Amino acid sequence: MAGTHSIPSDIDILICGGGTAGAALAGIIARDTDLQVVLLEAGPDYGPLATGQWPADALNAIEICRSHQWAYYGIAHPSHTQPTGYDRARIIGGCSSHNGCVALSGARADYDAWPGLGAPGWDWASVTPAFERAKRQLRVRSVADNEITPWQRVFVDGCIAHGIPWTDDLDNPDENVGVGASPVNIVDGMRWNTALAYIDPVRERPNLRVVGDCLVDRVVMENGRAVAVDALIDDTSVRIAARRIVLSAGAYGSPAVLLRSGIGPTDEMKRLGIAVTHPLAGVGQALADHPAVNLRLDRSDSLQTRMTDASSCGWLPDEQTLVKTRSSRCAEAFDLHLYAVSGRSPATGIWDYMVCVACVEPWSHGTVTLASTNPKDAPVIDHGFLSDPDDHDLDVLADGVELAAGLLATAPFTGSFGPSLETLSREEIVEFVRAAVGIYYHPAGSCRMGSADDPLAVVGPDGRVHGLDNLWVCDASIFPRVMRANTNLPAAMLAEHLASTITQ
Repeated sequence: MAGTHSIPSDIDILICGGGTAGAALAGIIARDTDLQVVLLEAGPDYGPLATGQWPADALNAIEICRSHQWAYYGIAHPSHTQPTGYDRARIIGGCSSHNGCVALSGARADYDAWPGLGAPGWDWASVTPAFERAKRQLRVRSVADNEITPWQRVFVDGCIAHGIPWTDDLDNPDENVGVGASPVNIVDGMRWNTALAYIDPVRERPNLRVVGDCLVDRVVMENGRAVAVDALIDDTSVRIAARRIVLSAGAYGSPAVLLRSGIGPTDEMKRLGIAVTHPLAGVGQALADHPAVNLRLDRSDSLQTRMTDASSCGWLPDEQTLVKTRSSRCAEAFDLHLYAVSGRSPATGIWDYMVCVACVEPWSHGTVTLASTNPKDAPVIDHGFLSDPDDHDLDVLADGVELAAGLLATAPFTGSFGPSLETLSREEIVEFVRAAVGIYYHPAGSCRMGSADDPLAVVGPDGRVHGLDNLWVCDASIFPRVMRANTNLPAAMLAEHLASTITQ
């Protein structure tokens, strides 16, 4: 556990949150400047990889790591009676230390739309150099054909049989339809997270200090200027002063810190008796994610044998191949992901399989609010899935389910799983989507970037909180619109793109 003695008294840049973006940002600034950087992480910091302290499941890229959780829950749809788990990792490196290592950027159209949303300087041409730096640092690579698992091969062959073309570059920003193996930040079967990629190379520099097990409560403001944060270390409240403060606590954590600091919608703060420091209506008000549904397949004896044989000579990741394609509601680029997921029971060794469908251009938005003023209490998360009044997201997912049903009827699938599902009517598919909708685990937008006259914007294009000095946000919460991609690589891109602005 960390102690207050480990925190310098003279801090130039204090980064609150050691997740994908926060760890990357700390490493970049410590490497490129002599500024004194302190990184606070609510979960454990396991130190350099070479010490051997990292837990095996956080490094093992074969399956999703679930041992370091914030344990966030929310209701995915009003018709649901049970809460949905919104996995977020409480560990240095954040979700880059427990995810599926899919390294995608999205479509060119995503970023070229950002300047029109009040974020000049974030178009595709402007962010491409930051993406390239992030890919190099994260050691992103393509998956070789002989690495594709038997289950993933069934998925790919079914897609091709259904008319979806193979692509050698799934991350081509101008290609709208194709199936391929996702590029990954995996090194010799190891999840190459941002702590390993960005922090380890500068661990020994005297201008960087990483403090684990430190839960940030609130930002302390004086005359419109951020001067310190209050945090809990060993359940003891400490105040940590700094010249510049950056929130990198993620799409759920960063708005919660702002709200506890008195920065946000006035009514929300008054509801909990929080003194209003700075009214800012957009805090927590534009949460977005990619809604998804999962189609579970029957177990397959023939595929079980092939997967077991393959496991003796290689790695079998849970996620590996993916389709990007267009629904009937798509106006540009693409708006659907279909992807294959497997999981093996540790007790029985039996494999289970899913084909998942996600709407990656969602129109629905939700909120992040506070349950209480206690920083240990999880925020109240309502993603608002399928809430857009035009039923756009519902139609996109229903189209995706119809496409998935077509895949399951192809010979590669029926040869492994037998006859496909019975044909469902459109109305039955729509009801299935409402009942089954869940999360693709890419929350964003809750402190979104935009111009100062945008009522939902929280930060400007430089990442600085509107109307305040010395306070920035750098994580997926500032995306003005969630991109058509898994958000891990874009979060690292944020750090690459904003680092020089924050240090100036």
